[in-house]
Amino acid sequence: MSETPVPADAGLSARRDRMWGLIGGLLGVAVGVGSAVIAVFVEGADPLASSAPYPAFFAKRQLLAYDVFLALVIFVGAAFAVTGIVLTRRSAFPRTDALGTLLASAVLTVLGGALLFTRLIAVIRGT
Repeated sequence: MSETPVPADAGLSARRDRMWGLIGGLLGVAVGVGSAVIAVFVEGADPLASSAPYPAFFAKRQLLAYDVFLALVIFVGAAFAVTGIVLTRRSAFPRTDALGTLLASAVLTVLGGALLFTRLIAVIRGT
């Protein structure tokens, strides 16, 4: 088997790169606004109060709508990961599509996981 190097611009698309940038931006806005809306209007957090190191509703020892929201964020991140794996093999522009989907996946899963972990710490500390 002989190996040949791939050209530097193979598998890349500027149009698809912009599309994934727009999708990433919209996902970021949706998660940020959704998180704030659920925290303030559903969980009753005071938007003007200090929340260091975390909001007071994080310490509630019950399943919250916010927890379900974060689980959905992690699930969507995992769905993007699977999509990225599939697009790596099936897309006409595998480098662009894989980077876009896997970056979105990483951001969503890390963000959701970090917030759920912070909530777990708040529940354990109980303050």
